Amino acid sequence: MSRTTRLFDLLHVLRRHRRPVSGAVLAEELGISLRTLYRDIAALQSIGAEVEGEPGLGYVLKPNFTLPPLMFSDEEIEALALGLKWVAKRGDDGLAVAAKDAMTKIAAVLPHNLRQELEDSSLIVGPHWENPPPVDLALLRQAIREARILEVEYRDRQGLYSKRAIWPIALGYFESSRIVLGWCELRQDFRQFRIDRMVSVKAAERRYPGGRRRLLRQWRLSLQPGPDSTRPYTFPLATKWKEKLVDQEIVFYTNPWSRAAIVHWMLEELQVPYRMEILDYGAGMKTADYLAINPMGKVPAIKHGDVIVTEAAAICAYLADTFPEAGLAPEPAARGEYYRWLFFGAGPLDNALALNQLGFHPTPKQQMELGHGSYEATVNTLAQAVKGRRYIAGDKFTAADIYLGSQIGWGLQCGTLEKRPEFVDYWHGLKGRPANKRAEAFTEKVGAQQAWADN
Repeated sequence: MSRTTRLFDLLHVLRRHRRPVSGAVLAEELGISLRTLYRDIAALQSIGAEVEGEPGLGYVLKPNFTLPPLMFSDEEIEALALGLKWVAKRGDDGLAVAAKDAMTKIAAVLPHNLRQELEDSSLIVGPHWENPPPVDLALLRQAIREARILEVEYRDRQGLYSKRAIWPIALGYFESSRIVLGWCELRQDFRQFRIDRMVSVKAAERRYPGGRRRLLRQWRLSLQPGPDSTRPYTFPLATKWKEKLVDQEIVFYTNPWSRAAIVHWMLEELQVPYRMEILDYGAGMKTADYLAINPMGKVPAIKHGDVIVTEAAAICAYLADTFPEAGLAPEPAARGEYYRWLFFGAGPLDNALALNQLGFHPTPKQQMELGHGSYEATVNTLAQAVKGRRYIAGDKFTAADIYLGSQIGWGLQCGTLEKRPEFVDYWHGLKGRPANKRAEAFTEKVGAQQAWADN
């Protein structure tokens, strides 16, 4: 390694550390001796690099120090080319132009061979789902830079309109959506707002107090888990429940964007303590420990003491029976409709929605071999069942409403179920339950944690 390359590497390492770092750590990372490190730091200081510190105390590079254009490695060139191409194709008009200009400026200061690598990169940005934003993203970016409050007319996922005053702090460019993150004056909390649901946006003259950096720090602090993050909600237990639960912890294995959301709602309705284990799709659900819980490698699952239950409908039925005080199952003699519709949702309805979404339309002969028959027959049966009903199994809310209501709510939101008045009315009577709202709020918070974790 040449001395020039070593000095550049030392600068890169120092830039990564915002606080003083010891000479021993720097030397180990660079693969050099302490004596060589001290000589290299002295060399950087002699050409104007503001490296502060001394042996035994550590070193830090003051910000804003620059050198003449650096040489790039092959991978660094590929990273630059790929990133700028992505922005040019998927950013708004202003960012697309800026990305192309940046590419030109970088190429202008590179040696000929590296300039060719930048311009002829073998990495290609593929096509993506087109969803033109209804508002000017440049206006949003400017409001974020200037800490201006946004006055927004917003349509939520149920199609309800509201007027919001948002203190914007970030704009997320995700694969299929663009999202503004900020403080919502209406909700008095941090919220995410999808651009495609904004009806109109106006940047107000007033600025929010404290500035963007301070608000961003507060948001990051809000994402940090509390002292007992495994129990997201705490409820006072009825005295007669305490003995039953004291030695039988409920462990809930979930991913918020799955059928496990049904069980989450169920647990919130019970108002019993539980510990949540959030598993990532793929490897997170295929570990040996979790496969011992559910060999299918899927969620949801619960472990209650020594009892393990999988499948959302089965878990709902088990919990309703285990905690009868919650009143989420009818008396045994009146459970005909309850069982019928709970398992209709888990069987025929789930199969019909999934196969129809995949584009499979069975022939009359195939319908005879399928438990649900056809999509049309299943949906018509469901519509007739919920028509004019507040609850599906009598005059009381039960676990069957949690399961069936969740299926209908998702179907209406995702477009897998047509918006018939019967479905809209039935779901409208369920979605506002406090337990469901608590479960949804938790899902939104986890979504924020994961979506913005690396930013």
